[in-house]
Amino acid sequence: MADVIAFPERKQARHTVLVVDDEYLMRGVLSEVLEDAGFAVIAAASAEEAMTHLEGPSRIDLVFSDIKMPGADGFTLAKWVHHNKPDLPVILASGYAGKTNIAAELCEAEFLRKPCDFDLIVSKVRDAIARRKARTG
Repeated sequence: MADVIAFPERKQARHTVLVVDDEYLMRGVLSEVLEDAGFAVIAAASAEEAMTHLEGPSRIDLVFSDIKMPGADGFTLAKWVHHNKPDLPVILASGYAGKTNIAAELCEAEFLRKPCDFDLIVSKVRDAIARRKARTG
């Protein structure tokens, strides 16, 4: 009987998504879905916490944020990202109808209406990261 030789696993460079949602359960489920899809995930419970991560050494490829949160909301976060990291894509999500999609356009973010299908979220995240790679090389 031959011995099995263990080969070291090759770690692919995974893209990192910063998930921002004040609801613990939603943040956890979305993080798990994105990790299962092959992304590295950093989770933040507020826009302020997200900004701290974005100012730090972590390489973040996309921000996915809820809009309605206590303190600074998702629009504020998207504006901050656009001003401080203009090449970083932002996807905003909200269950509230109205003019949220127009507001998302004003802060140059993509908008998804909640509840949304997790496959759609993964697809939108992949598309936004691919567009960014195409722009920045």
